[in-house]
Amino acid sequence: MDIPSIGVLSHSIIWAILGIILIVAELMTMAFVLVFFGLGALLTAFLTWLGVIPDFTSQLLVFSVSSSGMLLIFRTFAKKQFFRKSDISQEFIGQKVKVTKAISVNSEGAVSYRGSEWIAFSDSNEVIPAGGMAEIIGTEGIRVKVRKIS
Repeated sequence: MDIPSIGVLSHSIIWAILGIILIVAELMTMAFVLVFFGLGALLTAFLTWLGVIPDFTSQLLVFSVSSSGMLLIFRTFAKKQFFRKSDISQEFIGQKVKVTKAISVNSEGAVSYRGSEWIAFSDSNEVIPAGGMAEIIGTEGIRVKVRKIS
């Protein structure tokens, strides 16, 4: 089955364009699937350009096998590397932080931790003034629970 080239575009250029489109689409979805099909298309484009796989049936076979193979072999590894889940809340506990916005029992304030400002709250009845120091004793979603350091 030989599909003729589209206009002046050769099969290798069409495969390369498809590969680039799939990789760009992956950047928008971050599903870690399209990138492997994009790489498979680029591999097919390269082998077609070299003349190793001249007919369209072989190109489809190389694309399918290489894309599926890379997906099966590398997806799990890549997801572990790029989307690591760590329990960052445990890392926060016990850290000393500077209060940047006063914290009282019924209102949230803010603290500075590792160069970022975090929403903070306290169960204590005492006000923790801006400029004071506090210790992180827990997390609740994206908020940190603190207590005043005397």
